[in-house]
Amino acid sequence: MKHCVWIFLALTLNSFSQDLHHQMLSSQGTSKTLPNGIFVSQTIGQQSVIGNYTKDGKTYGQGYQQSVWSKYISTNSNNAITTVTYPNPFISTINFQFSQAIKEPISVSVFDIRGRLIFSQEKQASGNILTIDLPNLASSNYLVRLSSPDYTYYTQILKQ
Repeated sequence: MKHCVWIFLALTLNSFSQDLHHQMLSSQGTSKTLPNGIFVSQTIGQQSVIGNYTKDGKTYGQGYQQSVWSKYISTNSNNAITTVTYPNPFISTINFQFSQAIKEPISVSVFDIRGRLIFSQEKQASGNILTIDLPNLASSNYLVRLSSPDYTYYTQILKQ
């Protein structure tokens, strides 16, 4: 009988914690405008237009910043040089293949999902391929910016 009580109690607590967990993930806070004019929308892990606010050219976002990344990635259409990223997802080495050779050194910047610069290197492409070794990155999603005097490219990469 004693074991039945413990099993019932464990199942009841587990069920309650799952309900609480799901309620917390889907809850939404309040929104308000501060006296200085800044609008604050409080949500949990939101990745939509509702969770981001742009004023005076600055974007304030909550949760993951992938929605902001898409703004940068959309500027790739302005490039005369097309770029293919492979393999993506990658294990330790990632390649960027250009439609034509880039003769100048290329600045490589890798940002984590919070927008922090976590890797920076200047490297020369070999022909039309740039290979970057990133074995020490944690398994996650990253934003990469490649730039040289006449070329800027943004992409998302996924480290396995």
